Amino acid sequence: MKEELTEDVDIPKSYSIDYITMSDGGQLRRLYFHPENPVGTVLLYPGMNTLVLSWEKVLKLLCELNYKVEYVESREKYTAILDKRDKVTKERMLLDNKETIEILKLKDTEYIAIGSSLGSSTLIHNMANKSIAPPNVILVGPSLEFKLPQKLMIILYFFNDFIYNNFGKKIIKKILLGKYTNKEKDPHQYRKYSLALDLANFGRLKKSIRSWQHNRLHEDLPLIDGSKSKCYLIGASEDKLHPDTDTIFIAENIANAEYIDLKTNTAAHDTPLIEFIQKITK
Repeated sequence: MKEELTEDVDIPKSYSIDYITMSDGGQLRRLYFHPENPVGTVLLYPGMNTLVLSWEKVLKLLCELNYKVEYVESREKYTAILDKRDKVTKERMLLDNKETIEILKLKDTEYIAIGSSLGSSTLIHNMANKSIAPPNVILVGPSLEFKLPQKLMIILYFFNDFIYNNFGKKIIKKILLGKYTNKEKDPHQYRKYSLALDLANFGRLKKSIRSWQHNRLHEDLPLIDGSKSKCYLIGASEDKLHPDTDTIFIAENIANAEYIDLKTNTAAHDTPLIEFIQKITK
């Protein structure tokens, strides 16, 4: 049995770290690698409460292959620098994504935007409302509807930081990880999600969950201009948390989109994804 993880992985040595400031003053952590003569540019927008651990291999491999990489973490994560008055809502997080692309001067350039889980939902909403138009978009495990179990939402309502940090996270792990991860077929997914709950800023996570609960993508899909943004839907048919039925439906309802099954959540964050990025970069 592998040793239990207690902290996120170190940032890959080739990457630099800074913070980008949003229009409301909130600061989001950014990891970046800017090589000479890059073969392509990748903006990586991870999912809700996602750790670098989830994307460590991809970040390292993109570096080895000489891609320019921008990895920006959303504001519900413990790495963000926020004032207590700063909002952690769906609307603010969508605006963060738009502002990030503008601040990094990616707008009207050739780049690949990669979103995972809630990061995918963010990209889909913003493409639909025409605030962004990445030329190539890789959407890893988007969910048609963000819907956590009702009993968990009731528990979250009564939890505060003290309760969560002392015993509440064990209850949430039992509900979420048992239901939505496949420990036998993808043990790495179980371990990284467990650690993410250990390290979470509960107050921010609670606000973002309540804001995104029941969020739906159905109406947005036909509004995306497939001639401007070529979308590739990455499915993991053995992943319980991100059903491939959702991913297939999304691919079928975005113009000019394609569906690719990489079987497991771990494969969708590893070498098979890199090989696909190389394929569409050529």
